[in-house]
Amino acid sequence: MDPLAAIRDTFFQECEEQLAELETGLLAMEAGATDSETINAVFRAVHSVKGGAGAFSLDDLVRFAHGFETVLDEVRAGRLEPTADALKVMLRAADVLADLVRAARDGGGFVETETSAAELRALLGGEAGDDDAGAEEDWGDFAFTPLGVADAAEAPTAGRWRIALRPRADLYAKANETALLLRELKRLGEIEVTLETSGLPPLADLDPEAAYLAWTILLTTERERAAIAEVFDFVDGDCDLTIEQDGADPLADAFADEPPAPEAAADLDIAALIAKAQAAAEPVEAEPRSAPAPEASRARAQEPAASSAASPTIRVDLERVDRLIDLVGELVINQAMLSQRVLEAGIARASGVAMGLDELEQLTREIQDSVMAIRAQPVKSVFQRMPRLAREVAALTGKQVRLVTEGEGTEVDKTVIERLTDPLTHMIRNAIDHGLEGPEAREAAGKPAEGVVRLSAAHRSGRIVIEVADDGAGINRERVKAIAAERGLIAPDAVLSDEETDNLIFMAGFSTASEVSDISGRGVGMDVVRRSIQALGGRISIASRPGKGSTFTMSLPLTLAVLDGMVVTVAGQTLVAPLTAIVETLQPKACDVHSLGGDARVIAVRDSYVPLIDVGQALGYRATPLDAATGVALLIESEGGARAALLADDIQGQRQVVIKSLEANYRQVPGVAAATILGDGRVALILDIDTIVAVSRGADLARSERRMATAAG
Repeated sequence: MDPLAAIRDTFFQECEEQLAELETGLLAMEAGATDSETINAVFRAVHSVKGGAGAFSLDDLVRFAHGFETVLDEVRAGRLEPTADALKVMLRAADVLADLVRAARDGGGFVETETSAAELRALLGGEAGDDDAGAEEDWGDFAFTPLGVADAAEAPTAGRWRIALRPRADLYAKANETALLLRELKRLGEIEVTLETSGLPPLADLDPEAAYLAWTILLTTERERAAIAEVFDFVDGDCDLTIEQDGADPLADAFADEPPAPEAAADLDIAALIAKAQAAAEPVEAEPRSAPAPEASRARAQEPAASSAASPTIRVDLERVDRLIDLVGELVINQAMLSQRVLEAGIARASGVAMGLDELEQLTREIQDSVMAIRAQPVKSVFQRMPRLAREVAALTGKQVRLVTEGEGTEVDKTVIERLTDPLTHMIRNAIDHGLEGPEAREAAGKPAEGVVRLSAAHRSGRIVIEVADDGAGINRERVKAIAAERGLIAPDAVLSDEETDNLIFMAGFSTASEVSDISGRGVGMDVVRRSIQALGGRISIASRPGKGSTFTMSLPLTLAVLDGMVVTVAGQTLVAPLTAIVETLQPKACDVHSLGGDARVIAVRDSYVPLIDVGQALGYRATPLDAATGVALLIESEGGARAALLADDIQGQRQVVIKSLEANYRQVPGVAAATILGDGRVALILDIDTIVAVSRGADLARSERRMATAAG
């Protein structure tokens, strides 16, 4: 692989991290967090993008980032107040910066920057309507000309500067390195380095985590002092630093308590330092690559001042992780097969073979959990894309919207995260366009003009639950029924409960928009959301209160690779029911089961009645229902709290199974979520419990309507 291409890939990966930090910081500032740490984090993010882009001669990106950085520097210095209007300009600038990064990475087309650049200049007191957004002179004293990697090494020399640097222990604790700083200074011009060693204690008294050395650097360059100081941005506060025009003795001034001993000073071999810097800058990777771009490497090493040194990490190609997960899945299947063989052989559980097999099972489970944890990632990467979407939709609809996110650190399998973006995008757009009222309507209803959309994530009962809630007008059920009847989705005289009415919005072709726009009106949206969630093995429910708002709740598995299940026998078939949906198992008594006519039955469970659904009949394995007294009932609970009992012939036990996609290898089957391989090598189907319950209820309703129609006739 081309080393330069590897560095470039790393730069763009780090750009995504910096852009995420930028948006997080700006949103925090918008919420009132204008402390110096937050402002500095925002500044460093833009500065890091600019520095790395300059190394690759991405001039458009560098110029815009420099203008953005100039504004942030004014905020950092206290000369520009981060008002609500100013932060809106900065958030739009962050969006443009992200577009420029992606265009540079993907080879995209033209990105319009003039409007945002003009807004940034206006914050500095310039003219917002200036036509030449890219001109360096428009930024006043902050003009910047990007230098490529080769250009930086060939910069002409002019002024001479004396730099005194004494690192503190914190500088090294945060994974920074003096040699890196010296390398960056060398890019600005010719340098002469002198090492100060008088502070070194005897070897017996030396603290390996302390800092004893200091450096004096004579730099000849035509660059201004600001460019020199920029090299030390990421070690600000972690060293004693003086930068002066040559002629003064900054070392004596900065370290007056420990004056240098000339006889102890030695000229430093700059070539050795550069070699050391390159070695130090090389991160641990799955594949060897050259040192990253200068600014980008320092940005990655930098940590907040209050934190300790970060744990070392590695980047590994996702395909390697997927391959490892597949192999662990095969290990689980083979371990189950081995257990089955031992059981069939009649080997006593107290035997050494059986005990060793139990230990292997525990070890396999630990390996599987550890491997799955590697793929686990916080949903933050998806949530961070939503604020920009909310701003864009709010601008198109003329509404005032505030997006609040909670639980961004909630972890879930990477595969689930990758497939969450589309449904969440639809739901956020829907919440703003259809859920929230306009400012005038909200004020007339006694609400704040600004609507709130809340996006949250949390772990619950072995699943991840994501909610999108708004404080809008709620679902207008009469209008929903009228539109559904008009489009032929339901009968005009259909009698529906509130829950059934709300679920009409998930039907294909349904839309409450009166006209087609850039946002909605084409009848494509919430039906796509439901299909996407169901494809992930999840379910979605709605709770709406007129005048108060609506909440859409998605419940998803934490991983698409394994699940804990209850293995049951139904009409001679072996099936697996997800354990997270099962509340309890019970042996039905004949006196507790009551018929509602036809095949519809309910079972009494602790002073309440729940529907009793024969799984074999629901899946078409048998035509007549099983005698409840001869079977076993699995009491299950849906995400909305509704309960039902699934009737099976027998229970084989609990088992962790490896999920295999049935749709990818065969086709979609109603009532079946996926498949797995059992210990005896047979394929078992994993039940889609929500679909079985929904279909059974629908079938019972249809049978009841037919009976009523027959009686009426």
